[in-house]
Amino acid sequence: MKEIKKVLFFCLILSSCKNIKTIDYTLGGLVFSCPDNLMFIKGEGIDSDVVFLTDNRDTFHLEYGKRNIVYKFYEIGPAIFHFNQKDAIINQMGKEPSSDDVIFSEFPEEDEAQKIFDENYFMYDTINDIVVKIVHPKRIGKGITGLYIPALRDGNAFSIYGVNLDSSMNATLLNLFQTIRYQ
Repeated sequence: MKEIKKVLFFCLILSSCKNIKTIDYTLGGLVFSCPDNLMFIKGEGIDSDVVFLTDNRDTFHLEYGKRNIVYKFYEIGPAIFHFNQKDAIINQMGKEPSSDDVIFSEFPEEDEAQKIFDENYFMYDTINDIVVKIVHPKRIGKGITGLYIPALRDGNAFSIYGVNLDSSMNATLLNLFQTIRYQ
């Protein structure tokens, strides 16, 4: 009886798994695999190769080209000031600044050093012997999920990213990252 339960459990697990088909694509000297439900659309880049992968809901942006052209994901966040400077800053600006421009905090130096108010985490990783920089939102649905390779073998750079992705597409993109490899 115990063996039958194990076999039934194993069959249940196998039947619940979705068989997701993937397609390999090449951009520059890199190959990556993505689900076949994503459409591959060639974009119009001036100094780089641009591609979009989309399911008509969310879009992944891919770019291959010179290092100073390819998007690196980092955008300067709002300035952080102590609460006791709020009135002076409002008087200087003539209005209360938006939270996109200025944030007031009890511990501004510490918050700035720890990047508390940034939308994304940044980290280095190695995927298939390629050093990559990964950006991931602190909150799914608000921020950038992306991968940036600043120096490929041919001297060019590569980036792939999505903005404000839902949890499903965020997972899809993270899985795609793991498939990136040289041709």
